[in-house]
Amino acid sequence: MTDAGVALELRLEHGESAFEPGARVSGVAGWSAPAAPSRLEVELVWSAQSAAGRDVRIVETVTFADPLAEERRPFILALPAAPYSFRGALIEVSWSLELTAYPGQQKTRLALTIAPGHRAVQLG
Repeated sequence: MTDAGVALELRLEHGESAFEPGARVSGVAGWSAPAAPSRLEVELVWSAQSAAGRDVRIVETVTFADPLAEERRPFILALPAAPYSFRGALIEVSWSLELTAYPGQQKTRLALTIAPGHRAVQLG
């Protein structure tokens, strides 16, 4: 994603985006900017969306301090046991990885599925 001159990229090992609860996720965060960002963060995030609104929780953050203007850095995150990715008539829980460059908070996002069998649970 390119925003305000910063190109951001998230890639996961083996290109997988669906995982068992408790698995480890490894990947590479990449960026290119006219000047070095002050820091970059990869966040593991889940959100619950319902008619009542949206609730977002950051589960884990990996911070890349002192980045160069153009760089690629590896990361590893341990996924939690719950909540599972699921879809129902009244609520949906989804997971993502977000790479954010500071200052300016330019972002890119990669959707994940975390559930038994690597498939979101379907309710109802």
